[in-house]
Amino acid sequence: MNVQSARPPNPDAAGPRFDRKFIEEHQLIERYLENKLPLKGARELENWCRANPDFLNELKLSERTHASLKLLEASGQPQDLREPRIPWWKTTAFLIGLAVVTLVSLIASWALFSKYVLLKSEFEDARVKLHQGNLAPPGEQTTMRIAPDRAANLGRARVSIDANSPKLLALYIDVGFARYAQFRVIVDKRDQGRALVIENLTRDSNGDLRVAFNTSALTAGLYDVRIESQPLLGAAVPEGWLVLEVH
Repeated sequence: MNVQSARPPNPDAAGPRFDRKFIEEHQLIERYLENKLPLKGARELENWCRANPDFLNELKLSERTHASLKLLEASGQPQDLREPRIPWWKTTAFLIGLAVVTLVSLIASWALFSKYVLLKSEFEDARVKLHQGNLAPPGEQTTMRIAPDRAANLGRARVSIDANSPKLLALYIDVGFARYAQFRVIVDKRDQGRALVIENLTRDSNGDLRVAFNTSALTAGLYDVRIESQPLLGAAVPEGWLVLEVH
């Protein structure tokens, strides 16, 4: 069985030795300055010169570069050696402005979406009411007097209503403690939206607000009622709160 011995590598097959003689023979410095070297060759030359700084000193490259700049300046072609200006669309101010605009756009989109959801809910309520038809005629009339809570979210003042048994409910709300004599009543259905606003109400001689309505107008759920007094000038003043429980 014949066994061939391993052949030594051919020294001529290796790449050329990168040294001073190779650089001079192939005029690598001149070709680098003229930007005619390929990227790999330019990087190898830079690395070699970094390791052998005396070679560039011998060529007096810094003096030649200085003289070249003076010659260009004398010919009316001065070179700008400052750092290149960053394009406006890469500046920090532009990027910050772009981020602010993006954030504002997201907030506006969220607000529009929330408004869309609210309008859709109100439309569904209107469609349901339209499908249900007109209000049922009240079978009886009931009077109820209630003292509202003097602070929000207490939930102590409550009126329970049976929507399946339509009646005309006259609700007397005690606001004798209020400073102003004109009021408005705001009714919000919990987790849905505004159901009713009654403006320009005045209390009677007993200090009560009279609010009468057909109970069949309300669908099942909880309604938060807020009573506000209305001065001649300035904003409305919250005075009392109560809850309507419709079942």
